[in-house]
Order: sequence, then C-alpha cells, then structure tokens
Amino acid sequence: MGKPVQGCRIRRLGSLRYVATASPGFVRRWFGAGISADALGRAPSLLFDSNDRLQEIWARRIVRREVALPVHRIPSTQAFVDAALAGVGWGMNPLSLVRAQLKAGTLVELAPDTPLDVPLYWQATRLKVPILERLTQSVVRAAAATLQPP
Repeated sequence: MGKPVQGCRIRRLGSLRYVATASPGFVRRWFGAGISADALGRAPSLLFDSNDRLQEIWARRIVRREVALPVHRIPSTQAFVDAALAGVGWGMNPLSLVRAQLKAGTLVELAPDTPLDVPLYWQATRLKVPILERLTQSVVRAAAATLQPP
C-alpha cells in the first residue's frame, strides 16, 4: 500500500473519502431499527468487484465485529451509484461522486459522520524525466484540491 515498486518513488496524495449510502426507502426498510450486525447481515450490499473490501471494513468499524454481507456485484462506478439510488443495496461511494445526491436527499448516509478514508499514492520512476515531473506536479496539485489531506 505505501511501498514503491522497485525503481520508483512514491508520494502519498491524500485520501479519497467514502461514505456508506443508500436510498431513503432502502434505509427505512432494512435499517429502520438502526445499524446493527443483524441488519447488515440481512441487507443487500453493493460490491464493485472481488477485491472490494470497503463495505466489510466499514461494517466492521461500525458494529465492531465481522459480518457476512449479502452482495450484488456492480462493476461500474456509475451503475454502483445508480443501484444505490434505485434501492438495490447500500454501498461505499466516494463522497465527491454522491455529494449532490446526498444534498438532494435521494441518497442518505447509513450512519452520518462515519466516513472511510482510503489513502491514495502516486508512483513514478526515479529517473529524471521532465515530462513525467510535470505530470507528477499536475497530479499532486489536483490531489491537493480534491482529496482529504495526507
């Protein structure tokens, strides 16, 4: 995670903030009595792919134990948001991607103020390549403007 590939240097850019979101109707149906291990174990969750562990990590932090989550696999960023909007399941969405839906009330946070911040890194060759140096500077500036601080 924070280790460079051989021959590269690494720079932490910041963190991408994820929030557990679902449609208001989904939350009423599955979490009407609140977020619990039992409710999380019954409510369908959304999974991007077999490497996606964000929902498991968030659930463990909230209920302080492992929970086997039922899942729907949705390997598309936009379809993932659309599935949450349609009430198919709950999932961890980048805050920057769902901010408008949260503001409009079409999505809600399952447990407000419980984000999951995922650190992001930039790796580049150690060789002095001017165009790559300029690209790195651009990436670092963009990250500073959009990500949570390192």
